[in-house]
Amino acid sequence: MLKIVIPGRGEMAHTIKEIIDIAVGIEETGYEFYTSCAGQLKDPATSDAFEFLAKEELVHKDLFLSLRDNEQETSRPNTEEYYRYLRAIGGEGIFEKHKLDINRISSDITAPMAAIKKAFILEKESILFYSEMKQLYGEDREPIELIDKIIAEERKHVAVLYDLSQKIRFT
Repeated sequence: MLKIVIPGRGEMAHTIKEIIDIAVGIEETGYEFYTSCAGQLKDPATSDAFEFLAKEELVHKDLFLSLRDNEQETSRPNTEEYYRYLRAIGGEGIFEKHKLDINRISSDITAPMAAIKKAFILEKESILFYSEMKQLYGEDREPIELIDKIIAEERKHVAVLYDLSQKIRFT
């Protein structure tokens, strides 16, 4: 377990399972964003692509849940600073307020390019978080390979979004 001391609050223990929960939250937020945009956008190609990406986020969520379920409660050499860093780059996905913000943000998106630009940001933030998350596992190949698989899928999402943006730009 990762031990964190917060001034005035004492010591808090954070496990890899809790960090995986951040990743699950990221995937849930991505699902909500893509679903919301798909329902609002009138462009069929963009709407279909966003529906596809929403389903992919649920697949990733299930992969992280399986990783969490298999995680043993072992100590890992992590620092308070590292945990705060992970929370900073990916933690917003677990907060209910952020999920409400997704609905507000997506309701403001009416043009396909605006949705694609926001999706690019979400995907890149996910890749960064998952790349950093791999460090938690040291030499443990199984979870690292699973995270690499998810990163590869997120990169495919970026490619889908790029292709879509090019089609829209040149039509």
